[in-house]
Amino acid sequence: MTDGNAEMSRRAFLRTATGATAVAGAAGTAAAQETGTSTASGGEGTGTSGGGTGTSGGGNESSGGGGGGGGGGGTQTIEVGPGGDLVFKPGTDQPAQVTPGTTVKWVWKSDNHNVVPDTIPDGASWSGHKPIENSGFTYSHTFDTLGTYEYYCEPHQSAGMVGTLEVVESISTPAPEQVPSVPNSAKTLGVATTFAMVATLGLAFFFLKYGGDYELDDEE
Repeated sequence: MTDGNAEMSRRAFLRTATGATAVAGAAGTAAAQETGTSTASGGEGTGTSGGGTGTSGGGNESSGGGGGGGGGGGTQTIEVGPGGDLVFKPGTDQPAQVTPGTTVKWVWKSDNHNVVPDTIPDGASWSGHKPIENSGFTYSHTFDTLGTYEYYCEPHQSAGMVGTLEVVESISTPAPEQVPSVPNSAKTLGVATTFAMVATLGLAFFFLKYGGDYELDDEE
């Protein structure tokens, strides 16, 4: 031991600093666990409006009428051969979904395609558009009968250019994801805990380097 008695030896200070750090760490854990969650809910909804049928001629647009029934209104666009790919988008990779009364509009994005029905629901009336058309052409049809409609592009059917359209009662809207929130009190406590841990470790380093009651064994 050195001459003189200090109020706190280096070992005692180390024990005190270690204890303070452990307490601060425990407080930080408690702060992290003090979280709240906010919830939100989403419902399913459908809009209804009166649907209509009609025909138009000339130019690069064709329109086919739908059968009788309830109207969902609105328009669904399906791209034909986008970017030169032999697909209907949506329709090939995943079915296009609409409600009764929706007008589906096929828009040609590349050349040499048509829309030919393969299978349609009982009671439905849809003849598609069999003439081969090029980029810029559009064809529309209003769907009123529930069910699944399968169709294809005749020149590229063997290459997998097929599509699916589903007419359903309603289209579900996913509920928003629940995101946990942290109360302000927990944030404040977490910041204070971090500061206390840093301060404790800093004091320990300073004391060990510049002060304290050093124990020196004199060997003779």
